[in-house]
Amino acid sequence: MKKSRIFVIAILTMAMVFLCACGESDPPAKVTEAPQAQQTEAPAPEGDNAPSEPAEFNGKLQGPFIMTTCGQSTGSVMMHMVATNAGLSSVDDHALSADTLEVGDAKTLVITTGTSGKGMGAAGTDVNAEIERCTALAEKAREAGLVIVCAHVEGMSRRTDNADQASIDAILPLADVIVVVEESDSDGLFSDYAAEHDIPIIKTADALSLSEYME
Repeated sequence: MKKSRIFVIAILTMAMVFLCACGESDPPAKVTEAPQAQQTEAPAPEGDNAPSEPAEFNGKLQGPFIMTTCGQSTGSVMMHMVATNAGLSSVDDHALSADTLEVGDAKTLVITTGTSGKGMGAAGTDVNAEIERCTALAEKAREAGLVIVCAHVEGMSRRTDNADQASIDAILPLADVIVVVEESDSDGLFSDYAAEHDIPIIKTADALSLSEYME
């Protein structure tokens, strides 16, 4: 009898241990399911996590401005001077890249086209490197919500060779707005492209007149 009692107690003890072990295995299953439900029902990103959208073009270029040149010519210097003389905030950096871009409160990135052989030589670069730099820069700026401007403001003196054309051809497809002086567009290159691709274009008599289209 004593042996039977001991045997029953042992069976009951094993059963309780088994039930306790099964009971302890349930919570992990619930914990695993909870994150899956949260991930499925997660709301779309808001605030700082939401993708930026460029400001709508209203006929004028919105400052503050960030400017650079695809080809190391003086076009961006000219536009930078026009903006600052108009009392607008602007920075001009001929070596600006996607890695060094600091957007801050800027609203517009201006990339001037047309190349300078002397400028590129002094900077230790060439048109292919310039295109690579400015293309990556424009993509980064667009992600940050900046309006991308392709500008050609130095006239036909910056449309004389293959390097000039390569610079123009690379930046035009990236543009939200095109800026050009009348001489640069004497053959309708920029006007035709703007019309064909439904891109706003600002055309002025000269670079100084661009101040009327900046705010």
